[in-house]
Amino acid sequence: MRSKLISLFLVMALLLASFGTALAQAEPFCGDLSAEDCELLTVAAQNMLSVTSYQASAEYRGVLAGLPGLGIEEAAVTVTVDGAFSYGESAIAAAAVLAGVQTQEDLAALMSESPEVLVDFYNGWSFDIVMVVDISEELAEALSAEIGIPVPTLLSVPVKLVDGILYVNLTDVAPLLEGGEALAGWLGFELGPVLEAAAEQGLFEAAAMQMTMDDPSMLADSPENAALAGALIGVQAALADPAAFEKYMEVSRAADDVINGMDVAVFTTKMDILSLISSPEFIDLVSGLAESGALGEDALSAADLEQALTMLSFMGPMLFQGLVSESTTAVSLDEPNYIVAQTTFFSWDLSGLLQMAAMTGALPADQMPSGTSLIEFETSVVNSAFNEPQTINAPADALIIPAESMMATQ
Repeated sequence: MRSKLISLFLVMALLLASFGTALAQAEPFCGDLSAEDCELLTVAAQNMLSVTSYQASAEYRGVLAGLPGLGIEEAAVTVTVDGAFSYGESAIAAAAVLAGVQTQEDLAALMSESPEVLVDFYNGWSFDIVMVVDISEELAEALSAEIGIPVPTLLSVPVKLVDGILYVNLTDVAPLLEGGEALAGWLGFELGPVLEAAAEQGLFEAAAMQMTMDDPSMLADSPENAALAGALIGVQAALADPAAFEKYMEVSRAADDVINGMDVAVFTTKMDILSLISSPEFIDLVSGLAESGALGEDALSAADLEQALTMLSFMGPMLFQGLVSESTTAVSLDEPNYIVAQTTFFSWDLSGLLQMAAMTGALPADQMPSGTSLIEFETSVVNSAFNEPQTINAPADALIIPAESMMATQ
């Protein structure tokens, strides 16, 4: 239990970091952009590394609709995050180091040799945000029936990070938890001390070893952990050499816009999915995922996988004709240049794929959806008030869970 709890906090720390603009990529993909546009995009990304405070508003939306076996017509979840962020000197210095992490090997080396960088980042980072989870009524009803507890369609969860302590207000969530009455209000978790202890006990180094081992199960203490380790290896393999996939990306400058009163240049990046899925890089990626165990025990054999990938390259135009993957980055035109907004959009209309499955008998006729069938994910982050003072205080009435108590749990 102790190791799992610490691992949970490590994962939480890494996920939280993904929201920080101070971790912007210092060298963005420029593709065929003009030298002037590439310079603008690069300078803005580099300037984000020195931002000491800002405000941000983000929205993450996911929709599954008309999928056989889903059980409901549509499952939709929207998560919004609004708040203020601030970075101390230690966090800014750590962010500069983290910005240089480009490959799996870089990350493994950092976790093994310099875990204090992550500790410094979280001890020097502060934020005050409110996360709102909006669940579609049909999905909420399905979840309620499954767990036997009414699931609301709207949940609000205030979260703060101050002096290395992560505060979470569980008032809205408490009714969904066993014994939740005692958890209502603010709880404080000593994230910084937990990460410090994890570094001292070599847990970062162990995680780095798992990331670079061919067989991650060698360091796992259970089948579940072995599968998780395999998935981690697979994901890291996908990110190990992002430059290898740049040949299938196209970036261009769209029409300028105005966001929050700021004139911005908008850059759009699109992925050529059809070329990617027939590429050697994609085949190596999927093969690596299968070998790592990330695809599960029932994954195809190497020979079957090779055959399936070969067929996929031929059938790609038919299977992926409804797939769209693109992102945008908006950069302020007034100096100093900053990244004002970023969006990602992934949408896959599965109607053609399901029709083909029905024609071949792979999908029974009675399971064929009557309406639109799609998978869609969309994210949007808008930043403002760069380097303006932000007041971020710890809640006065929080119940603090000491790091010693969490790490001593058996």
